[in-house]
Amino acid sequence: MEASGYLYTIAAAGMSFAGLSVLTMILRQILGGQLTKFDSFVTRSWIQLGFMVTLGAILPPLFALFEVSPALVWRTASVLMAFILGSWALTFPRRRLATKSTRLPPQVITFLSAMVLIALALAANAIAVPLERLPGVYAASVTATLVGAAMLFLFTFVHWYDAEL
Repeated sequence: MEASGYLYTIAAAGMSFAGLSVLTMILRQILGGQLTKFDSFVTRSWIQLGFMVTLGAILPPLFALFEVSPALVWRTASVLMAFILGSWALTFPRRRLATKSTRLPPQVITFLSAMVLIALALAANAIAVPLERLPGVYAASVTATLVGAAMLFLFTFVHWYDAEL
C-alpha cells in the first residue's frame, strides 16, 4: 500500500501529540496550577484527538493485511473515521458544558466546524470519491484532524498562559 509510510508518520505524530498533552498537564501541576474538572476535560479531549489520529492512520494498513480490494480498504476506513470523528465533534459541546458553563469561544466553534467538515469529507470518501482519489482524501482528512487538534492545543495553551499573567 503506497500511503503506508505517510500514514505511519501521522500515527507517530498522533501518539506524540497525545503524550505532549499529558506532559502539559503534568507541567501545569508542577508549576502550581490546580487541575480542575475543566482541565481534565481539555486534557482528555486532546488525548482522544491524538488517539483518533493514530487509529485513523493505522486502519488502512491493517485492513490491507486482509488482502481486500484497495477501494474497500479506503472506504471502510473512511466510514469508521467519519463516524468516530463526527460523533466526537457533535457531542463535544454537551460534554464541555458538563465541565464549564461558559459559552464556547469562537476559536473552539471554528475547530468543531472544521472537524464536522472533515467527518463529512470522510463520509464522502466512503461513498462518492473516485477510486484513484481515495487515499489522498483519506490521508488529507487524518492530517487535517491532527492539524486542527494542534491548533486547538495552541489556542488553549495560550489562553491558559494569558490567564496566569
